[in-house]
Amino acid sequence: MKSRPPDRRTQRTREALRGAFVRLVLERGYESFCVTDITEAANVGRSTFYQHYSGKLAMLQDSIQTQSRHLAAIVGADPAPEALVPLLLHFWEQRRRNRPFLSDPIRGVWARVTAKLIEPRLAKLVRDSRPLIPLPLAALQIAEAQLGLIIGWLTGRSAVKPIDMAKALVRTTHALTTALLER
Repeated sequence: MKSRPPDRRTQRTREALRGAFVRLVLERGYESFCVTDITEAANVGRSTFYQHYSGKLAMLQDSIQTQSRHLAAIVGADPAPEALVPLLLHFWEQRRRNRPFLSDPIRGVWARVTAKLIEPRLAKLVRDSRPLIPLPLAALQIAEAQLGLIIGWLTGRSAVKPIDMAKALVRTTHALTTALLER
């Protein structure tokens, strides 16, 4: 059975909402606007907003899914660091503009979204063993370490090449995964 292509109106509405959301975060900060501000900026009705998202937090979670998936994919895999360089370059190029995404409350949400994506990957790694700590806690620790490394790089003064950052990200993720799952 063929899957139907996404409805163009639905796509346009979601894009308008996402665009308005990101603009508001960058202009005002996450805590300084509400759903009404998003709907007005996107020129959509409030009920239309709620057909797509349960609230502002759900929009935030949706907006960071792509980056979170890239970070979670490191767990239990052996990605070439070069594959992470485009993501890291994007972060680097947008670091000043996207400052609100690098601090709380968004940073904490980003860590939790990433951890939720990491947890099933950890579960596959420990099928027949008992991990050192509960998987949700291990996943959150790994996500926090990944973001801490990236945010430290983006906000610090050290000149680290993106490829070296990618290597550090892969190695620390693997080291933490091993340390937290083995007894």
